[in-house]
Amino acid sequence: MVRVRFAPSPTGKLHVGGARTALYNFMFARHEGGKFLLRIEDTDRERSREEFVRDILEGLRWLGIQWDEDIVYQSQNEEKHRELAYKLLDEGKAYLDRYLPEEWQQVREKYLRGIKDQAQKKQMERQLILDPPREFRHILEREGGAVRIKVPDEGDIQFEDLIRGKISHPAAHIPDIVILRSNGTPTYNFAVVVDDALMKITHVIRGDDHIPNTPKQIVIYQALGFPVPLFAHLPMILGPDKKKLSKRHGAASVLEYRDMGILPEALFNFLALLGWAPYPDREVVPPQEMIELFDIRKVNKNPAVFDSNKLYWINSRYIKEKSDEELARLMKPFVPEEFYSEEGARLAAKLLKDRVKTLRDFWEYGDYAFTDDFRIEEKPYRKYFSDPEVFERLRILTEEFRQLEEWKEEAIERTLRGTAERLGIKAALLIHPVRIAVSGKKVGPSLFFMLEVLGKERVIRRIERIMERARND
Repeated sequence: MVRVRFAPSPTGKLHVGGARTALYNFMFARHEGGKFLLRIEDTDRERSREEFVRDILEGLRWLGIQWDEDIVYQSQNEEKHRELAYKLLDEGKAYLDRYLPEEWQQVREKYLRGIKDQAQKKQMERQLILDPPREFRHILEREGGAVRIKVPDEGDIQFEDLIRGKISHPAAHIPDIVILRSNGTPTYNFAVVVDDALMKITHVIRGDDHIPNTPKQIVIYQALGFPVPLFAHLPMILGPDKKKLSKRHGAASVLEYRDMGILPEALFNFLALLGWAPYPDREVVPPQEMIELFDIRKVNKNPAVFDSNKLYWINSRYIKEKSDEELARLMKPFVPEEFYSEEGARLAAKLLKDRVKTLRDFWEYGDYAFTDDFRIEEKPYRKYFSDPEVFERLRILTEEFRQLEEWKEEAIERTLRGTAERLGIKAALLIHPVRIAVSGKKVGPSLFFMLEVLGKERVIRRIERIMERARND
């Protein structure tokens, strides 16, 4: 059975790159009928924070990425890491490096400076550690030290990357690998191999910045006698400026996108397209369909570009497909508590779901759906209510509206345009003031549709209210 893992370090929040890695692992596991596992790599005690663990878990759950077994915490495996490192030492597959860091630096400067050939340098390093120069012979009396695994001197370390094909690295160019520091803590490459083996991971899907680590990890797998998993290295994500994605390109964490009003299925959809596309001409693909179509071997080798505009567009498509009732529930966190009502939220959904990009936009551009006390844009208000004749025109229009028995979009438009014609003015001289009166905004949905949705009483009340304000200004 396929078993994959996402292994974040809780030294920061769940960012877009990590979320994309988790997503691809999750889709691959679900597509193959396998297991998606979660490991928290918390051995960096100084930088690891419980708050970051909570952020990672909450971000994954919000995206709909659910792990299938209990979470593994790397720190719980430290005793096993040491046990296996010393086992390699006992078997002669590893050896002790008793130098202190400052001593090894002196040795490198004196005996290794100027050596360009990597194979020769590797051989000399091993010799200097196992048989120290006379001035450093005293280190052999030390009981402890770091543990280095012996890397083969000949041949190539090869693996078949599921995305990039065959990758090969000369063994002679890989120095003997430190697997256990002198303080007894495992190095990253050793801990990862042991943890993945204990979790029975069959496929390692991660960012391409790990490609240099893979040959070293294969050496460790082979020394320990563990099965070597298959590897797939995902392309880097770049910002629109083609530089490595960073905070300057937008949100710093997945949950910030949630708080911006992005839907989880929209971000899932968007992240899945950062390196892979199930269709050549279709970009809105629901998560379950993504899973059914996912093929790790068709992921692009080249870096993907993070385009916020595309994310907002995808989000707007998902918003448009939702019912007014569901949107009313989803927008609640983005509307001030004192103004929220289900009726207002349904009105906002009906009026704006074809126009907004985020859930936050429903309040930003549709506060008039929730309350009469909405914000009125000052510039268009001054423009359309500075003409004294506007008061008489709107008075006549409101009388016509009162007489209107069928409060429907078409009838409202006929009434307004007919009133303008009788007054001998352009319809725009009524349309713009009415829009400002009922919504406070210069632009928005079709005016006549908006008037129908808001209802006759509310429309007339707001027109009369703005006329009173304009007279007093």
